Amino acid sequence: MAPPVLQVEYYNHHTDRWQPAAAMLNKRCRHGAAALGSRLYVAGGYDGSGFLSGAEVFSAAAAQWSPLVAMSTRRSRVSLVSTAGRLYAVGGYDGQSNLSSVEMFDPAAGRWSLRSPMGGHEGGVGVACIPLPPA
Repeated sequence: MAPPVLQVEYYNHHTDRWQPAAAMLNKRCRHGAAALGSRLYVAGGYDGSGFLSGAEVFSAAAAQWSPLVAMSTRRSRVSLVSTAGRLYAVGGYDGQSNLSSVEMFDPAAGRWSLRSPMGGHEGGVGVACIPLPPA
């Protein structure tokens, strides 16, 4: 396993180069990452001594990280995806077992809430969202 790090790099598509960004607040590896608007979110992971429930957000305008409220569950190998102005933390591993649970973060409310779990218990799953018509 790669060691947990604070360092962040971003890809600049104008220059076709990777560039350093501000360091995260907490070192981590095996975390989820997703963009929502002009912000980058990271959640969960492993810090070298324990599994994480914490999350943080990077503001491109301010070029700095800020802490977010923690998820209810510690999740390493978590998948994070954004859709409809919200983030979803899907599956993961809590140090004892793979998880089927899903948590949603609403940036406007500033909180995580549990959503319907997956049918299986998985860590390190790939996730994507597609628009669906209203039911």
